[in-house]
Amino acid sequence: MAQGTIAVLAADAFQDSEYFLPKVEIEKLGVRTEVVSLAPDPIEIYSFFDRIGYLDVQRTIGQADPDDYLGVLIPGGAKSPALLAESVDVLRFIQAIDGASKLVASICRGSLLVAKSGIAKGRRITGFHLDDQFPELVVRPAVEACGGIWVEDQPAVVDGNLISSRHPDDMAQFAAAIQKWIDDSER
Repeated sequence: MAQGTIAVLAADAFQDSEYFLPKVEIEKLGVRTEVVSLAPDPIEIYSFFDRIGYLDVQRTIGQADPDDYLGVLIPGGAKSPALLAESVDVLRFIQAIDGASKLVASICRGSLLVAKSGIAKGRRITGFHLDDQFPELVVRPAVEACGGIWVEDQPAVVDGNLISSRHPDDMAQFAAAIQKWIDDSER
């Protein structure tokens, strides 16, 4: 069984299901998760566009060392990925995780943060895509502007250590891809 810790990069208005559902699947594998954010204050949990509570932060980005993690999970949400993308320390953290060929797993709008970090350039990635419902939240334009290769029609996309998924409805495929990556990395 796997051991170690995956950093979960989250800030205010992250989407509840995009944190809790993958967290449960990751922890079933024997891997811990640790919430890493911009400040030590609890962050707002959102269910779609409504705040439903707060989540404690276990480490600030300034305290987080990429060497201490197996990888990173990036949940989406209306604001969280955009807030995190404004932090040079967060972008460097993701670049260091990717540079060490560790897991980078993003779901929904979390792929916006991956794109802004620069690691999506030339790589296949998916994310929130329901432009008919919420055109202001789609991430394809940002992904393509950052050089990523957009994949529209797959529930989970694996490009080396980069795993991305469209939304929580694709959790089974996203979780299976993460599990396979963790299993393969132990060999």
